[in-house]
Amino acid sequence: MKSSDIEIRRLRPADAVAYRELRLRGLREHPDAFTSSYEEEVDKPLDAILARLGDGAREAVYGAFDAGALVGVVGIGREPRAKNRHKATVFGMYVAPERAGRGIGRRLLARVVDEAMRMDGLDQLILTVTQSNAAARALYEKSGFRSFGVEPRAICVGDTHFDKNHMILFLGQ
Repeated sequence: MKSSDIEIRRLRPADAVAYRELRLRGLREHPDAFTSSYEEEVDKPLDAILARLGDGAREAVYGAFDAGALVGVVGIGREPRAKNRHKATVFGMYVAPERAGRGIGRRLLARVVDEAMRMDGLDQLILTVTQSNAAARALYEKSGFRSFGVEPRAICVGDTHFDKNHMILFLGQ
């Protein structure tokens, strides 16, 4: 499989089951990478995901498909309050480990940045990444994101705390 064989598109309600399965896999396999937990998400009704993927949703989730199978995801959510509408948050980036290292994450992130640049009045993207995840930090840095601080002990998984690196990308600069 080549990166060029991958289709990147916005997820629709028809993708809800595949999205839920991939999201739960990421939460289960990499609990330190996400603020949400598998235990919190596994019992959420499918309606919650359908709402996230619907036309009226404040968020958009993009997926990478290989031969029709969802293998990677990333989301973007615009701030709803007037004073913060110039910002959006990138969330939920995950690529199935067996597909890692093939440029899928880079392409997903590029698609979100491209979409963000088309949003009227949006001038910055923010995200958090687990500080110890060097590969993810490198991907974000190569895409133009810069750290603006590290939050110590930002999340706790079991008895272990993880720092989160807060990163920003100014659009159009």
